[in-house]
Amino acid sequence: MTRTMKSISILPAYGLKAAVAFAGAALFCFGLSAAARADDLAVWDDQTYEGQSAVIEQLNKDFEAAHPGVTIKRTARTFDDMKLTLKLAVSAGDGPVITKVNQGAGDMGAMVKEGLLLPVDDYIKQYGWEKRQSDSVLARDRWEDGKFGVGKTYGISGLGEIVGLFYNKKILSDAGVALPQTFEELLADLDKLKEKGVPPFMMGSAKQHLALHMIGAIEQAHIDASNRAELDDLIYGRGGSWNTKGNIESAKLVQQWAQGGYFFPGYEGISGDDAVQLFISGQGAFLISGTWYFGDMQHNPDIGFMAIPAPKGISKPMSVGGVDLAWAITSLAKTKPTQDVAGAYIDYMVSEKAAETWANAGYLPATSLAADAKPKLTPLLSSGIEMWKTLNANDALGHYPDWSSPTMLKTIDDNTPLLLSGNITPEAFVDAMDKDYQAYLKDKK
Repeated sequence: MTRTMKSISILPAYGLKAAVAFAGAALFCFGLSAAARADDLAVWDDQTYEGQSAVIEQLNKDFEAAHPGVTIKRTARTFDDMKLTLKLAVSAGDGPVITKVNQGAGDMGAMVKEGLLLPVDDYIKQYGWEKRQSDSVLARDRWEDGKFGVGKTYGISGLGEIVGLFYNKKILSDAGVALPQTFEELLADLDKLKEKGVPPFMMGSAKQHLALHMIGAIEQAHIDASNRAELDDLIYGRGGSWNTKGNIESAKLVQQWAQGGYFFPGYEGISGDDAVQLFISGQGAFLISGTWYFGDMQHNPDIGFMAIPAPKGISKPMSVGGVDLAWAITSLAKTKPTQDVAGAYIDYMVSEKAAETWANAGYLPATSLAADAKPKLTPLLSSGIEMWKTLNANDALGHYPDWSSPTMLKTIDDNTPLLLSGNITPEAFVDAMDKDYQAYLKDKK
Protein backbone atom coordinates (compact mmCIF):
# COMPACT_ATOMS: atom_id res chain seq x y z
CA MET A 1 0.00 0.00 0.00
CA THR A 2 1.55 3.08 -1.27
CA ARG A 3 2.84 6.05 0.62
CA THR A 4 3.75 9.41 -0.86
CA MET A 5 5.52 11.41 1.81
CA LYS A 6 9.20 12.11 1.31
CA SER A 7 11.65 9.54 2.65
CA ILE A 8 13.00 10.55 6.06
CA SER A 9 15.81 9.29 8.26
CA ILE A 10 15.41 9.60 12.00
CA LEU A 11 17.90 8.95 14.82
CA PRO A 12 15.91 9.34 18.05
CA ALA A 13 17.53 11.70 20.55
CA TYR A 14 16.97 9.37 23.45
CA GLY A 15 19.70 9.49 26.05
CA LEU A 16 21.10 6.53 27.93
CA LYS A 17 20.29 8.13 31.29
CA ALA A 18 16.62 8.43 30.38
CA ALA A 19 16.62 4.93 28.97
CA VAL A 20 17.99 3.51 32.22
CA ALA A 21 15.35 5.37 34.21
CA PHE A 22 12.56 4.03 32.05
CA ALA A 23 14.05 0.54 32.15
CA GLY A 24 13.39 0.51 35.87
CA ALA A 25 9.72 0.25 35.05
CA ALA A 26 10.47 -3.03 33.28
CA LEU A 27 7.90 -2.43 30.59
CA PHE A 28 9.22 -5.17 28.32
CA CYS A 29 11.87 -7.60 29.49
CA PHE A 30 13.36 -9.94 26.92
CA GLY A 31 16.50 -11.07 28.73
CA LEU A 32 18.82 -9.96 25.92
CA SER A 33 22.55 -10.28 26.24
CA ALA A 34 24.67 -7.23 26.99
CA ALA A 35 26.20 -7.50 23.54
CA ALA A 36 22.79 -7.40 21.92
CA ARG A 37 21.71 -4.41 24.02
CA ALA A 38 24.73 -2.47 22.80
CA ASP A 39 23.72 -2.72 19.17
CA ASP A 40 22.43 0.11 17.07
CA LEU A 41 19.50 -1.04 14.97
CA ALA A 42 19.10 0.29 11.45
CA VAL A 43 15.34 0.01 10.80
CA TRP A 44 13.40 0.82 7.64
CA ASP A 45 9.62 1.18 7.71
CA ASP A 46 6.91 2.44 5.36
CA GLN A 47 4.86 4.33 7.97
CA THR A 48 5.20 7.74 6.29
CA TYR A 49 1.74 9.12 7.02
CA GLU A 50 1.86 11.59 9.90
CA GLY A 51 -0.35 9.54 12.22
CA GLN A 52 1.43 6.27 11.50
CA SER A 53 4.87 7.83 11.85
CA ALA A 54 3.93 9.20 15.27
CA VAL A 55 2.96 5.70 16.43
CA ILE A 56 6.21 4.17 15.19
CA GLU A 57 8.29 6.86 16.86
CA GLN A 58 6.49 6.25 20.16
CA LEU A 59 6.94 2.48 19.89
CA ASN A 60 10.63 2.96 19.09
CA LYS A 61 11.07 5.17 22.18
CA ASP A 62 9.31 2.60 24.34
CA PHE A 63 11.54 -0.16 23.02
CA GLU A 64 14.70 1.88 23.63
CA ALA A 65 13.51 2.66 27.16
CA ALA A 66 13.25 -1.03 27.91
CA HIS A 67 16.61 -1.86 26.28
CA PRO A 68 19.37 0.45 27.55
CA GLY A 69 22.10 0.88 24.98
CA VAL A 70 19.91 0.10 21.99
CA THR A 71 19.46 2.99 19.57
CA ILE A 72 16.96 2.79 16.73
CA LYS A 73 18.24 4.37 13.53
CA ARG A 74 14.97 4.82 11.68
CA THR A 75 14.45 5.43 7.96
CA ALA A 76 10.89 5.84 6.70
CA ARG A 77 10.32 5.23 3.00
CA THR A 78 7.27 5.26 0.79
CA PHE A 79 5.96 1.94 -0.50
CA ASP A 80 7.27 2.62 -4.02
CA ASP A 81 10.63 3.86 -2.74
CA MET A 82 10.97 0.76 -0.58
CA LYS A 83 10.38 -1.47 -3.61
CA LEU A 84 13.06 0.36 -5.58
CA THR A 85 15.79 0.57 -2.95
CA LEU A 86 15.46 -2.16 -0.31
CA LYS A 87 16.94 -5.15 -2.13
CA LEU A 88 19.75 -3.06 -3.60
CA ALA A 89 20.64 -1.55 -0.23
CA VAL A 90 20.77 -4.89 1.57
CA SER A 91 22.77 -6.44 -1.29
CA ALA A 92 25.25 -3.57 -1.08
CA GLY A 93 25.64 -3.99 2.66
CA ASP A 94 24.37 -0.54 3.66
CA GLY A 95 20.70 -1.30 4.19
CA PRO A 96 18.68 -2.03 7.32
CA VAL A 97 19.02 -4.83 9.84
CA ILE A 98 15.24 -4.77 10.34
CA THR A 99 12.87 -3.76 7.58
CA LYS A 100 9.32 -3.75 6.38
CA VAL A 101 9.06 -5.76 3.16
CA ASN A 102 6.17 -6.28 0.78
CA GLN A 103 4.91 -9.85 0.64
CA GLY A 104 4.76 -11.58 -2.72
CA ALA A 105 7.18 -12.72 -5.37
CA GLY A 106 8.50 -9.31 -6.37
CA ASP A 107 9.92 -8.32 -2.99
CA MET A 108 9.98 -10.87 -0.18
CA GLY A 109 10.21 -13.80 -2.59
CA ALA A 110 13.09 -12.24 -4.52
CA MET A 111 14.98 -11.36 -1.34
CA VAL A 112 14.54 -14.84 0.11
CA LYS A 113 15.83 -16.35 -3.14
CA GLU A 114 18.98 -14.22 -2.90
CA GLY A 115 19.51 -14.99 0.79
CA LEU A 116 18.85 -11.41 1.90
CA LEU A 117 16.27 -12.25 4.58
CA LEU A 118 16.58 -14.51 7.63
CA PRO A 119 13.84 -16.92 8.77
CA VAL A 120 12.01 -15.86 11.92
CA ASP A 121 10.55 -19.27 12.86
CA ASP A 122 12.71 -19.52 15.99
CA TYR A 123 11.27 -16.21 17.21
CA ILE A 124 7.75 -17.34 16.38
CA LYS A 125 8.31 -20.23 18.79
CA GLN A 126 10.20 -18.17 21.37
CA TYR A 127 7.59 -15.43 21.62
CA GLY A 128 4.46 -17.33 20.66
CA TRP A 129 3.58 -15.23 17.62
CA GLU A 130 1.46 -18.09 16.29
CA LYS A 131 -0.90 -17.44 19.22
CA ARG A 132 -1.30 -13.78 18.25
CA GLN A 133 -1.98 -14.24 14.54
CA SER A 134 -3.60 -17.05 12.58
CA ASP A 135 -1.60 -19.52 10.55
CA SER A 136 -3.30 -18.36 7.33
CA VAL A 137 -2.01 -14.83 8.02
CA LEU A 138 1.52 -16.03 8.85
CA ALA A 139 1.50 -18.14 5.66
CA ARG A 140 1.66 -14.91 3.65
CA ASP A 141 5.28 -14.58 4.78
CA ARG A 142 6.45 -18.10 3.91
CA TRP A 143 8.75 -19.15 1.09
CA GLU A 144 10.50 -22.37 0.12
CA ASP A 145 12.34 -23.07 -3.15
CA GLY A 146 10.46 -20.30 -4.89
CA LYS A 147 7.09 -21.48 -3.57
CA PHE A 148 4.89 -18.89 -1.83
CA GLY A 149 2.87 -19.72 1.29
CA VAL A 150 4.88 -22.75 2.40
CA GLY A 151 8.19 -23.42 4.12
CA LYS A 152 10.06 -21.10 6.45
CA THR A 153 8.56 -17.82 7.67
CA TYR A 154 10.39 -14.59 6.87
CA GLY A 155 8.28 -11.93 8.54
CA ILE A 156 5.23 -10.90 10.51
CA SER A 157 3.01 -7.82 10.25
CA GLY A 158 1.74 -5.36 12.81
CA LEU A 159 -1.36 -4.08 11.04
CA GLY A 160 -4.32 -5.75 9.41
CA GLU A 161 -5.54 -4.46 6.05
CA ILE A 162 -8.92 -4.66 4.37
CA VAL A 163 -9.90 -3.02 1.10
CA GLY A 164 -13.51 -1.95 1.41
CA LEU A 165 -16.06 0.74 0.62
CA PHE A 166 -15.71 4.14 2.28
CA TYR A 167 -18.92 6.17 2.08
CA ASN A 168 -20.03 9.68 3.01
CA LYS A 169 -23.26 9.43 5.01
CA LYS A 170 -24.21 13.08 4.50
CA ILE A 171 -23.77 12.99 0.73
CA LEU A 172 -25.83 9.82 0.46
CA SER A 173 -28.55 11.23 2.71
CA ASP A 174 -28.71 14.54 0.83
CA ALA A 175 -29.06 12.61 -2.44
CA GLY A 176 -31.77 10.36 -1.00
CA VAL A 177 -29.63 7.28 -1.51
CA ALA A 178 -29.67 4.39 0.97
CA LEU A 179 -26.57 2.49 1.98
CA PRO A 180 -26.34 -0.53 -0.37
CA GLN A 181 -26.75 -4.02 1.08
CA THR A 182 -26.02 -5.93 -2.14
CA PHE A 183 -23.84 -5.32 -5.16
CA GLU A 184 -26.94 -4.84 -7.25
CA GLU A 185 -28.08 -2.09 -4.88
CA LEU A 186 -24.65 -0.47 -5.13
CA LEU A 187 -24.97 -0.30 -8.92
CA ALA A 188 -28.41 1.29 -8.58
CA ASP A 189 -27.10 3.82 -6.06
CA LEU A 190 -24.32 4.85 -8.42
CA ASP A 191 -26.84 5.55 -11.16
CA LYS A 192 -28.99 7.65 -8.80
CA LEU A 193 -26.01 9.69 -7.64
CA LYS A 194 -24.88 10.33 -11.20
CA GLU A 195 -28.39 11.46 -12.19
CA LYS A 196 -28.32 13.98 -9.32
CA GLY A 197 -24.96 15.35 -10.41
CA VAL A 198 -23.03 13.85 -7.51
CA PRO A 199 -19.72 12.11 -8.39
CA PRO A 200 -20.41 8.51 -7.35
CA PHE A 201 -16.77 7.53 -6.87
CA MET A 202 -13.75 9.51 -5.78
CA MET A 203 -10.83 8.29 -7.85
CA GLY A 204 -7.24 9.28 -8.54
CA SER A 205 -5.13 7.36 -11.04
CA ALA A 206 -2.08 9.58 -11.54
CA LYS A 207 -0.22 7.84 -8.70
CA GLN A 208 -0.76 4.96 -6.28
CA HIS A 209 -3.15 2.13 -6.89
CA LEU A 210 -6.78 3.04 -6.22
CA ALA A 211 -7.90 1.60 -9.56
CA LEU A 212 -6.08 -1.68 -8.91
CA HIS A 213 -7.77 -1.97 -5.51
CA MET A 214 -11.15 -1.19 -7.08
CA ILE A 215 -10.82 -3.88 -9.75
CA GLY A 216 -9.51 -6.48 -7.31
CA ALA A 217 -12.08 -5.67 -4.62
CA ILE A 218 -15.02 -5.99 -7.02
CA GLU A 219 -13.73 -9.24 -8.44
CA GLN A 220 -13.08 -10.82 -5.04
CA ALA A 221 -16.43 -9.69 -3.62
CA HIS A 222 -17.94 -11.98 -6.27
CA ILE A 223 -16.03 -15.00 -4.89
CA ASP A 224 -17.50 -17.02 -2.05
CA ALA A 225 -14.86 -18.11 0.47
CA SER A 226 -15.82 -21.73 -0.18
CA ASN A 227 -14.50 -21.27 -3.73
CA ARG A 228 -11.27 -19.44 -2.91
CA ALA A 229 -8.87 -22.19 -4.02
CA GLU A 230 -8.47 -20.83 -7.56
CA LEU A 231 -7.46 -17.39 -6.29
CA ASP A 232 -5.12 -18.88 -3.68
CA ASP A 233 -3.40 -20.95 -6.37
CA LEU A 234 -2.83 -17.85 -8.49
CA ILE A 235 -1.39 -15.77 -5.68
CA TYR A 236 0.81 -18.52 -4.26
CA GLY A 237 2.23 -19.33 -7.71
CA ARG A 238 0.70 -22.79 -7.90
CA GLY A 239 -0.79 -22.20 -11.35
CA GLY A 240 -4.02 -21.20 -13.01
CA SER A 241 -4.94 -18.20 -15.15
CA TRP A 242 -5.99 -14.61 -14.57
CA ASN A 243 -7.96 -14.83 -17.78
CA THR A 244 -11.33 -15.57 -16.21
CA LYS A 245 -14.83 -14.25 -16.75
CA GLY A 246 -14.85 -12.68 -13.29
CA ASN A 247 -11.66 -10.70 -13.88
CA ILE A 248 -12.80 -9.54 -17.31
CA GLU A 249 -16.20 -8.46 -16.03
CA SER A 250 -14.62 -6.51 -13.16
CA ALA A 251 -12.25 -4.72 -15.53
CA LYS A 252 -15.14 -4.03 -17.90
CA LEU A 253 -17.27 -2.50 -15.15
CA VAL A 254 -14.48 -0.21 -13.94
CA GLN A 255 -13.80 0.87 -17.52
CA GLN A 256 -17.49 1.67 -17.98
CA TRP A 257 -17.45 3.78 -14.81
CA ALA A 258 -14.35 5.64 -15.99
CA GLN A 259 -15.81 6.27 -19.44
CA GLY A 260 -19.32 6.99 -18.21
CA GLY A 261 -18.64 9.82 -15.78
CA TYR A 262 -18.89 7.84 -12.54
CA PHE A 263 -15.47 9.06 -11.33
CA PHE A 264 -14.59 12.48 -9.93
CA PRO A 265 -13.83 14.88 -12.80
CA GLY A 266 -10.14 15.08 -13.66
CA TYR A 267 -9.30 11.86 -11.83
CA GLU A 268 -6.57 11.12 -14.39
CA GLY A 269 -4.45 13.94 -12.97
CA ILE A 270 -5.12 13.22 -9.29
CA SER A 271 -2.94 10.94 -7.15
CA GLY A 272 -4.50 8.34 -4.92
CA ASP A 273 -3.49 10.16 -1.74
CA ASP A 274 -4.86 13.46 -3.07
CA ALA A 275 -8.10 11.70 -4.00
CA VAL A 276 -8.38 10.51 -0.40
CA GLN A 277 -7.95 14.07 0.87
CA LEU A 278 -10.64 15.28 -1.54
CA PHE A 279 -12.94 12.53 -0.26
CA ILE A 280 -12.27 13.54 3.33
CA SER A 281 -13.18 17.14 2.41
CA GLY A 282 -16.61 15.95 1.23
CA GLN A 283 -16.07 15.28 -2.47
CA GLY A 284 -17.58 12.07 -3.86
CA ALA A 285 -20.02 9.63 -2.31
CA PHE A 286 -17.88 6.46 -2.32
CA LEU A 287 -14.22 5.52 -2.39
CA ILE A 288 -12.76 2.02 -2.59
CA SER A 289 -9.52 1.70 -0.65
CA GLY A 290 -8.07 0.26 2.52
CA THR A 291 -7.98 0.53 6.28
CA TRP A 292 -4.53 2.15 6.17
CA TYR A 293 -6.41 5.41 5.52
CA PHE A 294 -8.41 5.15 8.78
CA GLY A 295 -6.12 7.63 10.50
CA ASP A 296 -6.94 10.30 7.92
CA MET A 297 -10.57 9.34 7.36
CA GLN A 298 -11.49 9.65 11.05
CA HIS A 299 -11.25 13.44 10.77
CA ASN A 300 -14.58 13.50 8.90
CA PRO A 301 -17.35 12.02 11.10
CA ASP A 302 -19.60 11.59 8.05
CA ILE A 303 -17.31 8.89 6.63
CA GLY A 304 -18.14 5.23 7.23
CA PHE A 305 -16.57 1.97 6.09
CA MET A 306 -18.05 -1.36 5.00
CA ALA A 307 -17.23 -4.41 2.93
CA ILE A 308 -17.89 -4.23 -0.79
CA PRO A 309 -21.52 -5.42 -0.96
CA ALA A 310 -21.72 -8.95 -2.30
CA PRO A 311 -23.97 -9.94 -5.20
CA LYS A 312 -26.96 -12.12 -4.48
CA GLY A 313 -26.02 -15.74 -3.98
CA ILE A 314 -22.63 -15.06 -2.33
CA SER A 315 -22.92 -15.76 1.40
CA LYS A 316 -19.27 -15.33 2.44
CA PRO A 317 -17.74 -12.82 0.03
CA MET A 318 -13.99 -12.33 0.00
CA SER A 319 -12.30 -8.99 0.58
CA VAL A 320 -8.93 -7.91 -0.78
CA GLY A 321 -6.56 -7.49 2.10
CA GLY A 322 -4.49 -9.27 4.65
CA VAL A 323 -1.73 -7.51 6.49
CA ASP A 324 0.59 -4.59 5.93
CA LEU A 325 4.22 -5.02 4.90
CA ALA A 326 5.95 -7.55 7.12
CA TRP A 327 8.64 -6.86 9.68
CA ALA A 328 11.68 -8.90 8.64
CA ILE A 329 15.33 -9.42 9.60
CA THR A 330 17.85 -8.96 6.82
CA SER A 331 21.11 -10.79 6.18
CA LEU A 332 22.93 -7.73 7.55
CA ALA A 333 22.15 -9.06 11.03
CA LYS A 334 25.46 -10.92 11.04
CA THR A 335 25.67 -12.04 14.67
CA LYS A 336 23.34 -13.98 16.93
CA PRO A 337 23.11 -11.09 19.47
CA THR A 338 22.11 -8.70 16.67
CA GLN A 339 19.56 -11.19 15.39
CA ASP A 340 18.15 -11.61 18.90
CA VAL A 341 17.70 -7.91 19.50
CA ALA A 342 16.07 -7.68 16.07
CA GLY A 343 13.74 -10.51 17.05
CA ALA A 344 12.91 -8.71 20.29
CA TYR A 345 12.18 -5.49 18.39
CA ILE A 346 9.80 -7.25 16.01
CA ASP A 347 8.18 -9.02 18.96
CA TYR A 348 7.34 -5.67 20.49
CA MET A 349 6.04 -4.34 17.17
CA VAL A 350 3.48 -7.18 17.06
CA SER A 351 2.76 -7.24 20.80
CA GLU A 352 -0.58 -6.60 22.47
CA LYS A 353 0.84 -3.35 23.82
CA ALA A 354 1.72 -2.17 20.31
CA ALA A 355 -1.68 -3.31 19.05
CA GLU A 356 -3.37 -1.13 21.66
CA THR A 357 -1.18 1.83 20.68
CA TRP A 358 -2.17 1.41 17.03
CA ALA A 359 -5.84 1.07 17.96
CA ASN A 360 -5.72 4.26 20.03
CA ALA A 361 -4.39 6.04 16.95
CA GLY A 362 -7.29 4.73 14.86
CA TYR A 363 -5.53 1.92 12.97
CA LEU A 364 -6.41 -1.77 12.64
CA PRO A 365 -3.86 -4.02 14.41
CA ALA A 366 -3.16 -7.51 13.10
CA THR A 367 -2.53 -8.78 16.64
CA SER A 368 -5.63 -9.21 18.78
CA LEU A 369 -6.03 -6.74 21.63
CA ALA A 370 -5.51 -7.95 25.18
CA ALA A 371 -8.65 -8.97 27.05
CA ASP A 372 -8.24 -6.07 29.48
CA ALA A 373 -7.32 -3.51 26.82
CA LYS A 374 -9.51 -0.44 26.67
CA PRO A 375 -8.52 1.44 23.53
CA LYS A 376 -10.45 4.50 22.41
CA LEU A 377 -12.00 3.06 19.25
CA THR A 378 -13.23 5.37 16.53
CA PRO A 379 -16.41 4.36 14.69
CA LEU A 380 -14.27 3.56 11.64
CA LEU A 381 -11.95 1.30 13.58
CA SER A 382 -14.89 -0.44 15.28
CA SER A 383 -16.26 -1.22 11.82
CA GLY A 384 -12.86 -2.44 10.68
CA ILE A 385 -12.37 -4.71 13.69
CA GLU A 386 -15.78 -6.33 13.17
CA MET A 387 -15.00 -6.86 9.47
CA TRP A 388 -11.60 -8.34 10.40
CA LYS A 389 -13.25 -10.81 12.79
CA THR A 390 -15.88 -11.80 10.21
CA LEU A 391 -13.38 -12.25 7.38
CA ASN A 392 -11.09 -14.41 9.51
CA ALA A 393 -14.03 -16.47 10.83
CA ASN A 394 -15.24 -17.04 7.25
CA ASP A 395 -11.73 -17.66 5.85
CA ALA A 396 -12.60 -14.84 3.44
CA LEU A 397 -9.50 -12.66 3.67
CA GLY A 398 -8.37 -12.21 0.08
CA HIS A 399 -5.18 -11.15 -1.65
CA TYR A 400 -3.53 -8.29 -3.48
CA PRO A 401 -3.25 -9.33 -7.16
CA ASP A 402 0.25 -7.87 -7.48
CA TRP A 403 1.63 -10.49 -5.08
CA SER A 404 1.30 -13.14 -7.79
CA SER A 405 4.53 -12.38 -9.69
CA PRO A 406 7.65 -10.20 -9.34
CA THR A 407 6.52 -7.89 -12.17
CA MET A 408 2.74 -7.98 -11.75
CA LEU A 409 2.45 -4.58 -10.06
CA LYS A 410 4.29 -2.89 -12.94
CA THR A 411 2.19 -4.76 -15.49
CA ILE A 412 -1.02 -3.62 -13.81
CA ASP A 413 0.25 -0.05 -13.36
CA ASP A 414 1.29 0.15 -17.01
CA ASN A 415 -2.05 -1.08 -18.29
CA THR A 416 -4.55 0.47 -15.87
CA PRO A 417 -4.40 3.97 -17.44
CA LEU A 418 -4.95 2.38 -20.85
CA LEU A 419 -7.96 0.49 -19.52
CA LEU A 420 -9.53 3.54 -17.89
CA SER A 421 -9.00 5.69 -20.99
CA GLY A 422 -10.51 3.06 -23.28
CA ASN A 423 -7.28 2.52 -25.21
CA ILE A 424 -7.32 -1.20 -24.47
CA THR A 425 -10.19 -3.61 -23.93
CA PRO A 426 -10.88 -5.32 -20.61
CA GLU A 427 -9.88 -8.57 -22.31
CA ALA A 428 -6.51 -7.07 -23.27
CA PHE A 429 -6.00 -5.77 -19.73
CA VAL A 430 -6.59 -9.19 -18.19
CA ASP A 431 -4.54 -10.86 -20.93
CA ALA A 432 -1.56 -8.66 -20.03
CA MET A 433 -1.84 -9.82 -16.42
CA ASP A 434 -2.03 -13.45 -17.48
CA LYS A 435 0.93 -13.22 -19.86
CA ASP A 436 2.99 -11.79 -17.01
CA TYR A 437 1.89 -14.60 -14.71
CA GLN A 438 2.45 -17.42 -17.19
CA ALA A 439 5.96 -16.10 -17.91
CA TYR A 440 6.65 -16.14 -14.17
CA LEU A 441 5.45 -19.73 -13.85
CA LYS A 442 7.65 -20.74 -16.77
CA ASP A 443 10.72 -19.08 -15.24
CA LYS A 444 10.12 -20.93 -11.95
CA LYS A 445 10.49 -24.33 -13.61
